[in-house]
Amino acid sequence: MTGTVRLSLAPEGVRRLTARHPWVYRGHLAKGTGEARPGDWVALCDRGRPLAWGWFGPGAIAVRVLAFQEVPDPLELVRRRLDEALAWRRRWCPDEEAFRWVHGEGDGLPGLIVDVYGRHASVQMLVSGWAIRAKVLVECLLERLPLEGVVLRNDGKHLEKEGLVREVRLLAGTLPADGTAEARIGSLRQRVDLMGGQKTGAYLDVRHWVRPLLERFEGARVLDAFSYQGHFGLHALAAGAERVVALEQSDEAVALAVRGRGINALPDRMEWMRGNAFDSLRELERRGDRFDVAVLDPPPFSPSRGQLEGARRGYKDLALRAFRLLEPGGTLLFGSCSHAFSRELLLSTLEDAARDARAVFRVAGSLGQPADHPAVGQVPESDYLKGFLLGVDHERKA
Repeated sequence: MTGTVRLSLAPEGVRRLTARHPWVYRGHLAKGTGEARPGDWVALCDRGRPLAWGWFGPGAIAVRVLAFQEVPDPLELVRRRLDEALAWRRRWCPDEEAFRWVHGEGDGLPGLIVDVYGRHASVQMLVSGWAIRAKVLVECLLERLPLEGVVLRNDGKHLEKEGLVREVRLLAGTLPADGTAEARIGSLRQRVDLMGGQKTGAYLDVRHWVRPLLERFEGARVLDAFSYQGHFGLHALAAGAERVVALEQSDEAVALAVRGRGINALPDRMEWMRGNAFDSLRELERRGDRFDVAVLDPPPFSPSRGQLEGARRGYKDLALRAFRLLEPGGTLLFGSCSHAFSRELLLSTLEDAARDARAVFRVAGSLGQPADHPAVGQVPESDYLKGFLLGVDHERKA
């Protein structure tokens, strides 16, 4: 196509594209290949024959592939993919006010995240191909949903490597003065900090994990570690929990959770422990607290395979203390959002922790990503979220 920069592939790059993986690393390009600028639409060629098309970037991943067939206009392809992504959500996540509209590689739009919170959208443009076309992209979003405001949340640490500026700003429309939006997440209305909250404002990928716990919450003493804005704890209160102890180190997140409790007229039975979750769990154990349900969804301890051993120690320590805090017959939900930390490794880590805590468990459920965070087989990295729902008891004596 006119204006397309042609780049030649090394043999490994050809093999990668044959397997339909959309990431082409810099080392997969042939030496002496053509010159491209960040954000250019490029064709990846094997001995002159184009195999794939995508955005060029200055980072370790040189090209994010959007198409394996030539398209007359890449922006027309983007519009079609946005329509397909929205149709997928309407099919699999109907009637949800808060959802992920675009999940990067899972929707054929690598490097782009779009989360919707009611009448507002929060966008991450993680590669220059999107950033230099931000105006057109926002117009595409507004043509498809009646959004009151669109926020750019480009504040990740890796953005400099992509030649991008870290910034958070309003791209279009309006936003309440405090930078928050309100949406129903799960069964409750919650305030979301679009300008300063974690990720795009909330952890939408685990919002559905609360469902198997709802019957367990009634009359229960509930521990909600790494609570953030209290998604699990607030649902526990709504389901009739006797008491909720929530661990969170962000004062801003706690303030949003308190607002959420007020919005939903929930009882004041939620104790907040501010600070490091590891320290708070030790304090709960020291003072003899016991719980019927515990939820631990920590941040990713192992963003890369080189950090797996440290992550394993961290997860084990958390799980060990959770097992000790649970009453016999209790329920533990434990998750990991690191692709590098496999489901099998997480389960074996939980088994080691249970053994040290002199506890036993049975797996009541295996948890993963919701339909609006789709994983694709050609991109193993897209399958990152895993968790287990465990029924816990004391170790049986022979």
